[in-house]
Amino acid sequence: MMIMATQNRKRYRKGVLFSPVWWVVIILLMAAALRVIGVVSISPPGLEHDEVANWLIDQAILEGNHAIYFAEAYGHEAGFHYLQAISVALVGDNALALRLPAIYAGIMLVAVHFALIRRLLDVKLALLSTALLAVLFWPVFYSRLGLRAILLPLVSGISLYCWWKAWGLRNAKAVGKRSLNFARITQASLFWFGLAGVFAGLTLYTYMAARAVPIFFGVFVLYLALFHWSRVKGNWRGIFLFWAFLIVVAAPLAIYLRVNPGAEFRVSEIDAPLRAFLAGNLRPVVENSLKILGMFGFRGDPLWRQNVAGRPVFGPLLALLFYPGLLLALWRARDERYAFLLLWLGAAAIPSIVTVDAPSSIRMINALLVVTVFPALIIHIIPRLSTVRPRLSTVAAYLLALLVILTHIWWTGAGIFHTWPQNDEVRFVWQSALTRTAVFLDRSPDNGPVAVGGWSPGTLDPATLLLSMERRDLDMRHFGSDSTASPVSTLIIPHHGADSNPRITRPAIRELAPGLEAQLAAWGAAPQRMGDFVLYELPGAAQVEPQYGMKTVFEDELQFLGISPMDSLENCVFEGCWLLSYWRVLAATNEPRRFFLHAVNNAGGIVAQHDGLDAPAMQWQVGDVLVQAHFLELETAESIQLRLGVYDPQTGRRLIAADHGDFIPLLFP
Repeated sequence: MMIMATQNRKRYRKGVLFSPVWWVVIILLMAAALRVIGVVSISPPGLEHDEVANWLIDQAILEGNHAIYFAEAYGHEAGFHYLQAISVALVGDNALALRLPAIYAGIMLVAVHFALIRRLLDVKLALLSTALLAVLFWPVFYSRLGLRAILLPLVSGISLYCWWKAWGLRNAKAVGKRSLNFARITQASLFWFGLAGVFAGLTLYTYMAARAVPIFFGVFVLYLALFHWSRVKGNWRGIFLFWAFLIVVAAPLAIYLRVNPGAEFRVSEIDAPLRAFLAGNLRPVVENSLKILGMFGFRGDPLWRQNVAGRPVFGPLLALLFYPGLLLALWRARDERYAFLLLWLGAAAIPSIVTVDAPSSIRMINALLVVTVFPALIIHIIPRLSTVRPRLSTVAAYLLALLVILTHIWWTGAGIFHTWPQNDEVRFVWQSALTRTAVFLDRSPDNGPVAVGGWSPGTLDPATLLLSMERRDLDMRHFGSDSTASPVSTLIIPHHGADSNPRITRPAIRELAPGLEAQLAAWGAAPQRMGDFVLYELPGAAQVEPQYGMKTVFEDELQFLGISPMDSLENCVFEGCWLLSYWRVLAATNEPRRFFLHAVNNAGGIVAQHDGLDAPAMQWQVGDVLVQAHFLELETAESIQLRLGVYDPQTGRRLIAADHGDFIPLLFP
């Protein structure tokens, strides 16, 4: 009795130790760690414009503006935004709130993947495939961004799980030998088929690449009809119900896009391969297909904003297992389970095949549901390859599995936390300069006014700072431009008292016009490099005045203060010259404004000009001083007159200057 009890305890401990539940818990904890650690402070290195644009849509939702499709930011399906809006409402206006839905979706995707593959194939294979999915760079990367794409494979996975549960319920083996109630089984099968259709329809509200989901189900049902007709006959009511629910759920979005074809403007920018294919030119589609086939082991997504550029999906060892796994699935394609794996992978690739920049990891994100199954298949069959020493081959398979998992933990960690966030292009796209500026301003005890330079001062920069900062007491303005080809041509000197020191910041990679940099230095504001951004601290007593004063008021809105030529006019001929104009804000306006400087000959013809303003009028505050840098390059030494003025770039209307008309002539030695 004691021996039996001891043996039972050992079996119990062994059963607990090797229970799939505990391994799934460990895998999920590992997945969570890779998706959560440093998600705000380390990687990504800042907030991308798309994430900020998402927040603006979320704010609209919270204000009561509801829709099934948002035309803003090139068009967004609504599903992820409602989840994100809930997160923002609960957590607050910050980067973590924007990324939490993606983090949860990424972790849930790992759990759903295990449930799906266990039902489809085998529990041990499901554990291995799920562990690979948990640590693979591709899903980890998209689970850390406040973008909607990662929601697609999660919702697709739920739909597929429901489909295979319904399909299995009507399996003749499950019904034949057991005393089960056939009517109850039929009802349960119809329920799961209907639920699969609901979630398949909901995928279309997650991300544009979901348009391939109905294509997959159409092709898969056709495959089943050709090779498993008896099973299709037994499930025809469920399959019909699946399509009925899919169509009903997807119909509102389909109708909206049909009525508003211009809502998907982004599609026309990236669908060149599809248009070539429809015109009879197969070459772009074939080339994209070959690139996609090679992305798993040779060269991956070429864009830094979506990957460590060119990095393949799998490391060398796992890639050597992936391609044989693909061939093994092809060999077993008469089995509907393996046909499903292949057809799903092919359908997931369609959005990247028919668009530019292949292979695109974001447009192929639905492949995450099956991509790790193929290398897992090879590891899973290793114990069966040896009949002489099966235990040794089993140990070898376990060691190989452990090796590839540990290798990819290191590979993914190095990519996520070091290689990718340190890349210059990534730091530019994720606006690390603005994030670091926000951290500095949060920690600074100074409460003086601040002018922050960036890339989109009239739209996304203020929102980026709001999301990145904790304090709300600073008096802030924004300036800058989205053009990286030319220097920033406008400074805002915030209105301040003699006892406060206004600060100006700019991204280190956004140069100021030479005249502005020299003028700041003359005022005692030497540039201080602070990592990704540059800081200028202007002494409160500094005299922000032009070299030649010419005070004139433009419609009680702007007061022209004068000019400071940075070069002699002789340099303007052939070499080019810089000239600074100074303006004081008298009244705030939300209308667009732009300065013009024209060089006019004796006949009244314009021989050179400079139009620009890198400080949107909506950012002006009464008392601020604008310093505008103008660049002129003349091709003739003939006598000229310089004319300066302000106009509305939307209407072309010029502001009227007191005693001068719609411009003022510049007179200086």
